[in-house]
Amino acid sequence: MGQAEVSRLGPGDARAQFDEIQQVYAVAFPNYDLGDHRRRTLRQIGSAGFEAVTARENGALVGFAYGLPLSARSTWWDGLRPLQPDGFAVETGRRTFAVIDLAVLPSHRGRGLGRRLMDELLGSRPEERATLATVPDNRETQRMYERWGWSLVGRVLGVEGETSDAFDLYVIALRPEAPTSSR
Repeated sequence: MGQAEVSRLGPGDARAQFDEIQQVYAVAFPNYDLGDHRRRTLRQIGSAGFEAVTARENGALVGFAYGLPLSARSTWWDGLRPLQPDGFAVETGRRTFAVIDLAVLPSHRGRGLGRRLMDELLGSRPEERATLATVPDNRETQRMYERWGWSLVGRVLGVEGETSDAFDLYVIALRPEAPTSSR
């Protein structure tokens, strides 16, 4: 296996490559609903600030990451437990970047590709922090994010049609002066 080539995609390129992205998603997350992924992701691609990065090896897609800024109307933090300090969940459309998906084919894991994709996705973001959600019973993935510097801030309930009944939310500062929490 060679070195993967990482590329940045805007909305148009992400939409054009969506079928390939969904094929990798299906292998990386075999128990998740592809219909939900398609609806959710195609809607998100049209959102302001959406950005994606992909990794290709010998021309084949082997991984991707994408996300978007949380809007002022975001429900991302609704019902977060434990409660966070006042103002923690206030969004402006420019405060928090949500990493929606990070996926690497199983055959390409353990070589730093996921970290490389995440670093490329977040490295030039202007927001003060980033957030992501994991399913509560996926401790291996949670430990990986914690090694990368992400902090667990709490849990929210999922809604009907999502991949889980609940999600653990993590945050990381994107600028050294930006607090992730004041706990």
